[in-house]
Amino acid sequence: MLILLIAVIIVWEAFWTYKACWLAAKQEQKAWFLVFLLFNLLGIPEIIYLLYNKKKLNESVEKIESL
Repeated sequence: MLILLIAVIIVWEAFWTYKACWLAAKQEQKAWFLVFLLFNLLGIPEIIYLLYNKKKLNESVEKIESL
C-alpha cells in the first residue's frame, strides 16, 4: 500500500512539473522554469503557476492542435 502511495505521488509531481515547465519554456520564463525543476513541493507551485497562466496555456494548446 505504501509503495502505491509513493508511486501516485511521484506521478502527480512529474505530471504537474512537466506541464508547468513546458509552459514556462514556451513563454521564455527561465526563472520559473528553474524554480519548478529545483523545488518539488507536490506540484503546488506548478498548479498555482498554471492557474495564473491558464489563458496562455489554452492559447498554446489551441495553436498546437491547429497544426
